[in-house]
Amino acid sequence: MLVEDDLKDVYLVKEVFQSAGHCRLEVVNDGQEAIEYLTGHGPFANRQMHPLPHVVLLDLKMPRINGLEFLHWLRHESPNSLHLLPVVVMSSSNDPKEVEQAYELGVNSYLLKPIQWQEFKERLRALNIFWSDHVEKPVIS
Repeated sequence: MLVEDDLKDVYLVKEVFQSAGHCRLEVVNDGQEAIEYLTGHGPFANRQMHPLPHVVLLDLKMPRINGLEFLHWLRHESPNSLHLLPVVVMSSSNDPKEVEQAYELGVNSYLLKPIQWQEFKERLRALNIFWSDHVEKPVIS
């Protein structure tokens, strides 16, 4: 699941994932919508149409509930085993305080969004392969 409010970044991530061909990518626009998706509220109630993700790709700077607030909710307030979901932050900020805060809140990795499209594409491809093919993920209920 991609939690991202920048439509350009959403388009780029979708393009990479579609070219990989073996991953489904759900997209929500901010932390509030991510919470609704994960808890199955509102338009996300149908788990056949909106299955729980294996990994969350998370932007930090978003309206309503930002990435750090979402991480806090996920790790400390979410129901059932949602707190086990792997989370990868993808941010354009390399502010040491934000990086530290993200790790303190339980992020699994923190990636910088490169400015150049080709480099961003290569990082996303590697991320997709790593989380799809090489990592055992917890069963989330």
